[in-house]
Amino acid sequence: MNVDPDLQLVKCCQAGDISAFDGLVHKHKDRIYRLVYRMLGGVSDVDDVAQEVFLRAYNRIRSFQCRSSFSTWLTRVAVNQCINYLRNQRRLRFLPIENQRRSFIEPQKAAEQNERFEKVYQTVNSLPPKQKAVVVLYYFEEHSCEEVAGILNCSVGTVKSRLFHARKAIKKHLEPYLESGEWIDTGSEIGGEGYEMYKM
Repeated sequence: MNVDPDLQLVKCCQAGDISAFDGLVHKHKDRIYRLVYRMLGGVSDVDDVAQEVFLRAYNRIRSFQCRSSFSTWLTRVAVNQCINYLRNQRRLRFLPIENQRRSFIEPQKAAEQNERFEKVYQTVNSLPPKQKAVVVLYYFEEHSCEEVAGILNCSVGTVKSRLFHARKAIKKHLEPYLESGEWIDTGSEIGGEGYEMYKM
């Protein structure tokens, strides 16, 4: 049986040790920031939303019953916070990877690639928040369907259904821009994980 590596810090925090929560923040802040960044698609409100994630987690830490790992629970708090933000702001921007590896390419080819990437981003941005959440968690955070189900507190079947409908919407939207009936292989061009979804 795997023991949650955060369990001791969680127990200390639940007992009133504030410094223990600082340890949890230090351990998970980069991962949560990355997730929020990808969900919100920009840097304008990422800091505020990420901070709100940890504030909510701190306020609710006593209700955490260790039925899942703290990491899974915290990710769920972050995703729910992002979904609420997107609904309230009606913003669905998307930036999948912060540090894209780029090699030198000719200006014309670069312009063509940028245009294709923009189409992909616009498509993901148009997804309903819950579909976008499973796309980000599954393809870009590299969680399994079972892990995504645990994070979102839903069934594996629901996750697969949302992925199916998201892929269908992406395919329908991108079809007019495909060359020779083949999917855009953005993964090989920018070196980003998760882009295999667009080849379907």
